[in-house]
Formats: sequence, C-alpha cells, structure tokens
Amino acid sequence: MDDLCDELICSRNESLFELDNNIAINILSRLPVKSLMICKSVSKHWWRLISSPDFMRLQLIWSQENPGFVFYPYACRCHSEHFLTKIYGETTETLAGIRFRTRRSNLQDIYICNPATREFLLLPQSRGSEESPKIGIAFYPRTSEYKVIRFFSPAGKSHETRNVCEVYSSINGSWKGTGCVAHSPWSSKHICINGTVYWFIRSKKDGSSIVSILAVDMVENFSVISIPEEATQHTFLVSFEGCLSLVAGNAFNKSRFDMWILQDSKKSTWIRKCSDDMPFLSIGRVTHVAVQKNEILFASVQQYFFYNMCSKTWREFNWVHDFRKKFSIPLIYTESLLPCNGLIGS
Repeated sequence: MDDLCDELICSRNESLFELDNNIAINILSRLPVKSLMICKSVSKHWWRLISSPDFMRLQLIWSQENPGFVFYPYACRCHSEHFLTKIYGETTETLAGIRFRTRRSNLQDIYICNPATREFLLLPQSRGSEESPKIGIAFYPRTSEYKVIRFFSPAGKSHETRNVCEVYSSINGSWKGTGCVAHSPWSSKHICINGTVYWFIRSKKDGSSIVSILAVDMVENFSVISIPEEATQHTFLVSFEGCLSLVAGNAFNKSRFDMWILQDSKKSTWIRKCSDDMPFLSIGRVTHVAVQKNEILFASVQQYFFYNMCSKTWREFNWVHDFRKKFSIPLIYTESLLPCNGLIGS
C-alpha cells in the first residue's frame, strides 16, 4: 500500500511540470540559457523539451532579438584562460572561460566555444602557415550550420601562393581547401551577418589604408565591396538591423564620427545613417566598436562610451571590475543552446 501511495505521489509531482507543451515552450524559450540548464534537471519531460531541436531554434530566435554585450580581456599569446563578462545595463555576469593554445609557430589550435552551456570543441588540425592565419566564422541561423574560414600562407611555399584559403564545415566535420584566392583579410577582425563573413582589405601600396571589404558566404562565394571614400580612416565593421554597416571618423572633422549602412552589395551603395560630435573620446583613440539596437559602444584602452542614435546622447559605462585594469574587447553576444558541433539533435 505504501509503495502504491509513493508511486501516486511521484506521478502527481511529475505531472505538475508537464504543462501544455505550447505554454511551456513559450515561457521557457524566453529564459536565459543559465536558467534553462537548471530547468533541464527539473523533470525528464522538461529535459526532453529543452533538448529538442525545435526548442533550440526557437530559443535562438528570441535570443537574437535581445542580444547583449560581452567583454573579452585582451591578453598575451600564451597558455591562459580568459573569462567573458556579460553586461546588463550596469550589472555584470562572468561566463565560462575560453582557453586558447598555440602549439608551434606555424600551427594553431582552434576551439569552438559556447560560453552559455560551457561546451568546447577542438577542431581538427589545419595546415601549417608561415604567418599568423586570418580566421572568420560564418553562422547561418536557419540551418544552425557554421563554417570556419581560414586564410594562410602555406609553410614552405613561394610568395606566389601566399593567399590560400581552407574552410571547416560543421556538417562534414573536416577542412576543405579552396585553393589560392585573389584577396585575403588584413586581420582576423570580422563580422558575420546572415551567414556572410566580412573582413577589411588593406591597400597593397601602403599596407595601412582600408580600401574595400572581403565577403564570403556559406556557399563559399567570394566578393569584394568598395567602401565610401569618406569612410577610410578609423573604420570599424558593425551590424545594424541585419545590415552590414561602418562606423568611421568623419573625413572633414576629426571630432565627429559617421555611420554608414550598405544598401546594395553588388553596386557598393552606402547611405549615411547618422553623424555626430564626439565630445568625450576622439575617434582616433577608439580601438573597438559594437552596435546593439540603437546604441553604439565606443571602446578605448581605458574608457567605454555608449552613444544613443535616437536621443543623440552619450553616457560613460562605469565598469567597476577587475578586467578594467586590462583592456577588454566588446563583442555582441547572443545566447544559445546550440551544440558546438553544429548538429542539433545529434
């Protein structure tokens, strides 16, 4: 009799968590990933629900509508672990550490990390390079597939074959060479928008001025986009409302900045979104820029300022944190439950 009562009590408690699936999904998909990881341990039903491919995709959609800022501490190239710090207004939260390791001067370990779930994946070893390779990550939300695009100079090859590219696919789980390419990025600083990765291309004449943008999509089509002549100094790649955009110093006034939005990639047509004075920080001292909704974050080595494009007002981000002693790079961050191998439901 006691065993039967215990069984009935357990069944009743379990059923408390088995809400109508539509209601449960609507509520749970809006929660932070940290909370979802806890909810998975509530019941088997919730574990199956949160682990389902459909739920992961829905959670990603909600999260993309509310991205946040994270700060990655700049450090030397050595064996070390770094922690991302996520901000909500004036509050912070420390996320999982990311560990990078360079095995030899011409080989580099590449990790894919999901800080929210604390999952890491070491990619297969890529080909050796004479110089530090330039890397970008393309992610396509509709399929949850990602590709790692790597430009490098093959070890032992002549200067005629310096621009070589290889691509890692999360679907195949391996690298594939694309051969020599006409253009390569000047650094690994890049931005991904709707499955297309963008890097700056520097002038071959002086090696310093920005002349155009290299674009590579998920089907590995390469293209080059020209940028406005007025936006070639102190220029940063950003995403605004799903469009490739530029934040650059004003060509005629060093105390102002301009923001440009790409209208037509084939014709390299840009429009100026906004322009304003920078009373607290000159564009020449800015090292990184990130855009979230209507706010632009300008970061220097010691200061962080937000500019609101609607109200045209400035505010300083007073970050009282240990990382303030070190320069930290601001990034746009979208939480997700997606596995690092890119295979939902595997």
